Amino acid sequence: MLLFCLLCAAPVTAITVKHIDITVAENGDAYITGDYSMNWMEQMVVYPAGLSIVTVSPPKHATIHSVSPSSVQVTVNKLAKVRHTNTSTTYITPAFSGADATNELNKFWFANMVNLDLAPGTLTLRFPDGTTVEDTDLTGVPSFTHTVAAPQT
Repeated sequence: MLLFCLLCAAPVTAITVKHIDITVAENGDAYITGDYSMNWMEQMVVYPAGLSIVTVSPPKHATIHSVSPSSVQVTVNKLAKVRHTNTSTTYITPAFSGADATNELNKFWFANMVNLDLAPGTLTLRFPDGTTVEDTDLTGVPSFTHTVAAPQT
């Protein structure tokens, strides 16, 4: 009972995103690694709750490879739109905002215990041709469009 009272009295804190690394495959699938930090309350309550949710009912369009209190590794099917022409292939990644993340978090019972803090984080986005994009303001991740010219024969 004392632990419950302490958890209820504890202030809402933030899971702080440090780095998101996304590698886009030629088919538009994306391998994502996210590094973040949690305080003791999040590690004791939010992490186990989130882990049980993804274990019992994993996302439909994703494969979770690993989850820990400090990182996650996941493959998301068809994250990027891929458009082929005779002369090029264009990859378009979706935009993502802090509000989008909060809306997803609000679907779970523990949402009132945590806020996501994306602002200090960085993003590394890699495309199939080796092009890398860096973004340091994760309050919102814009959509990225990258075109790769078809090889000349």
